Amino acid sequence: MIPASTTAPSRTALPVAAWAQGPYIYDADGNDYLDGSSGVLNVNVGHSHPTVLQAIEDQLGQLTFVHRTQFRNDPARRLTERLLSIAPAETAAVEYSNSGSEANECALRLAFAYQHRRGAAQRTVILSEEPSYHGMTAAALSITGSPNKRDPSVEPLLGPPNGNRVLVRPKPGRRRATHEEWAQALLGVGPSKVAAIVIEPLGGASSGAAPIDVHTMQWLRRETKNNGIVLIADEVMSGFGRTGKWWACDHSSIAPDILTSGKGVTGGYTSLAVTLISETITAAIAEPLGPIALGHTMSANPLACAAANAVLSVIEDEALLSNAARVGELLAAALTALCDRYPTLLSDQSGIGLMRALHIQAGQPADTNKRIIAAAKENGLVLCAAGIGEATNSVLVAPPLNSTPELIDELADRLDKTLSAVSGSRAGDA
Repeated sequence: MIPASTTAPSRTALPVAAWAQGPYIYDADGNDYLDGSSGVLNVNVGHSHPTVLQAIEDQLGQLTFVHRTQFRNDPARRLTERLLSIAPAETAAVEYSNSGSEANECALRLAFAYQHRRGAAQRTVILSEEPSYHGMTAAALSITGSPNKRDPSVEPLLGPPNGNRVLVRPKPGRRRATHEEWAQALLGVGPSKVAAIVIEPLGGASSGAAPIDVHTMQWLRRETKNNGIVLIADEVMSGFGRTGKWWACDHSSIAPDILTSGKGVTGGYTSLAVTLISETITAAIAEPLGPIALGHTMSANPLACAAANAVLSVIEDEALLSNAARVGELLAAALTALCDRYPTLLSDQSGIGLMRALHIQAGQPADTNKRIIAAAKENGLVLCAAGIGEATNSVLVAPPLNSTPELIDELADRLDKTLSAVSGSRAGDA
């Protein structure tokens, strides 16, 4: 909730953002902040990019809204064509929504509809992982493996526990489940009861940019195909070039049945999310997905789609996939050096491309990541806290995809000052 304004802000009051340009945000007092988390991993091409602003301005003067049941619109048509050209293999359709949570709700509805249409209505179980985060709407929250998101007050909304949501947990001390742990969970439920498996190929807010290993990803793809289970990849954070490829799934050379993404699709300029659906799913349900009512009032509105088209153009024209991969290696090296400099505070770094995290050393207080976030703000650096337990307690570091080597140096310098303040010691003595 946004607190009501007061005449005397408290010491912990958030600064008032006044304007932003490129990788920097400026507050009302003139202080600058390097956006080291790209907002919440959505401002992928930086703030106030002229190409995106021009596209939004042009669209504002033409058409901002029509409902999908009343008209088609050209920005949505063009965006769909472009998404299908970069989507994982066998993708046949795109459904639009406003947020990653909604995209995941859509994916779950499609998975159940697919099973029902092919005569497998007994498949009612969803397997997901702890740690994971899939959104704050009811169904998405019900499969989220993050205890701190599941306040007891929301349980009536999610329904009584009935065994239809099964969490797969890694061994203590590990960040992601192995294929053996997935296999054990699948066998325990019975494959014939499972409608879908939902994965984050590269974890975000829950695991601190911890990837599923390639072998496990490929095992999950093979087992879901062999057992008639829908594989859903949640790439709300990791999609649209964040990892140096269009999708984190690409690093494992697998194509899920359904892929969800948001955040980076419009670069934070407007609200939009997508659910990419394979031909296997659409063929079973029938085009255009039969009588299933999907979408929302603002789904595929012309303004959001125009912004998304502009963001995709920036990513392509400025070669930001290769830049994210290249500069991501520089970021990884800088973060590793900081781990070596502060070994009692930090254990290691993880991630792919420009989606990285610093992991907190075991034995540190549980709020250490939040203390780092607060200290970073004091040093003009914006970061995001992540993790749901000691193994995943971390700080996400994910600057925009058009970051330069010089920006990474500046980020590392501000982060070094931050870690020195938190550790309470000189660099090298932490």
